[in-house]
Amino acid sequence: MDKVTLSDFRSSLARLKETDSDYTIVGGLAVGQWGEALLTPDERRSFSLPIRSKDIDIRASKDVTMMLLRNLKEEGAIPSTIVKRIPKDPRMSFPSVAIPVRLIREKGELRTTVEGLTGLPLLDQQTPLGIKWYGSRIPYGDLYLLDPCSLLVCKLNALHTRPPGESGNDKVHAEILSLVIPRFIAKALHRHREQGDPYHPGADATHMLSFLERDPWDALLPPEQKNAVVDACEQFRPKAPDDVGSPG
Repeated sequence: MDKVTLSDFRSSLARLKETDSDYTIVGGLAVGQWGEALLTPDERRSFSLPIRSKDIDIRASKDVTMMLLRNLKEEGAIPSTIVKRIPKDPRMSFPSVAIPVRLIREKGELRTTVEGLTGLPLLDQQTPLGIKWYGSRIPYGDLYLLDPCSLLVCKLNALHTRPPGESGNDKVHAEILSLVIPRFIAKALHRHREQGDPYHPGADATHMLSFLERDPWDALLPPEQKNAVVDACEQFRPKAPDDVGSPG
């Protein structure tokens, strides 16, 4: 299967955003986009950005995934038979669909897959009323990306569950996120305070910290990467009564 970048899907995704369809780009392509936005030129070169992937992952209902497929088809893509994936353990994973697609480009044909995920293991939750999505859908130009803190939770799940030898990309993505998250938090706080942006990173950062400090996920990142992220999130910890100080 060929490798694709986010640019191969950008116009079709932009049409989803125009209709305010509830989707979020997740996985390696989302990590790569945050890296391109927040890493230095030297850092981007060291990670060979933009990230290329065998597929694109979106968190969305099946209906929205089919809308993306329709948009791609109208732009000349050739979809194949939809594969419905049934999770082995519904408590830990979520139903998804995968659609093999041939993208027609000037330089030739790209074979890829559109993955529509109704929920993300470790991050999201099954409830009696359906699936509760955690993390924030962040507008980024004409796209929607999952926030970097929640992406790191997903990478912790991948590092914990994938067999040895199959998590190399996840380790690289986690390293990118360890650089991105402190900068993302600083920029988001500035926009919230100075420009009135309604998004505040505290909830996503605190949710991520709850995994970074809980067995077995606390030991999955190298200490330098983990410490950089934890240090950026310390400001969001609830203060103990002794730290608050007396009034007056």
